[in-house]
Amino acid sequence: MELPEVGLVLEVADSLAGGGGAGRGLFVRLAEGVDSVTLPAGVAFCGYAAGGMELAGDSEGGKTVGFALRSADTSVFFEQQLWSVADLLAPGSGVRHIAGHEVERDAGGRVQAISPDPDWGGARYFVPSREQGDLSIMNIGQMSNDLAMSLAGGAGAGDSQYSAESRSRNVLVLVQRLERDPDRPSVARPSRPVSTLAADVTFRNSAPMELGCEYGERYWSRRAEAGEDGFS
Repeated sequence: MELPEVGLVLEVADSLAGGGGAGRGLFVRLAEGVDSVTLPAGVAFCGYAAGGMELAGDSEGGKTVGFALRSADTSVFFEQQLWSVADLLAPGSGVRHIAGHEVERDAGGRVQAISPDPDWGGARYFVPSREQGDLSIMNIGQMSNDLAMSLAGGAGAGDSQYSAESRSRNVLVLVQRLERDPDRPSVARPSRPVSTLAADVTFRNSAPMELGCEYGERYWSRRAEAGEDGFS
C-alpha cells in the first residue's frame, strides 16, 4: 500500500515477533527514490480497523480495544485535532464531559485527574467487524503486533520493564478518537481507536521494517491472568 503523500509503503507479511508465532504483521519501507521520511509524534499513521463501539468485547478478546482514559495527559483525537484530556475539558473549550469517565477538577475548573466511571452503562469497547474487506489505510493498523512483549519476557512482565521496552521497540500507539454527542454537544463520546505515532520518527529503511504497536501492560496482565500467552 503506497502512501505517495509521505513517501512510504506499508506492507503486510509474516511477523517476526514472538519467534515468528505472531501471525501477520505490519511493515513499512521507503518508496522508491525517497531517501528519508521524518514524521512527528501524534501523527495519525493509519486507521485501526472497521468496526464499532459495543457494550462488551468480542468473545476471543483479540483485537478489541477498551475505552478507558486514566490520565489528564492522555491524548485523544477530537474534531481532527490531537488534544490532551486536560486541554479538551479546559474551561471555555465547549466540552465538559467525556462519556464513561469521572473527572476531578481544581477550584478553577481545570482537570486534575480522570478515571473510568464503573457505573457507566454505555459502549466501552471498540470491536472490529468480522468482515474487514480489503486492507486499506483505514483498517491496516490491526495488523501491527506489540514488539515489546516478546523482548520483555512474555505475558506478565513487570510494568517498568514493559514500558521501557515499548518506548524502545514500538513506533505506534492506539489513540482514541472522540466525537461530539449529537444529543449532548458538551459531551465527547468514543468512536474508534487510531494507530498513531508515539514519538518523532525518521524512516531511512528501503527494506521492510516491522512496525510495533503498544498494547499496554494492562492488556498483557489480563492475558496472563486468563492463562493465555502470545499475541492477539
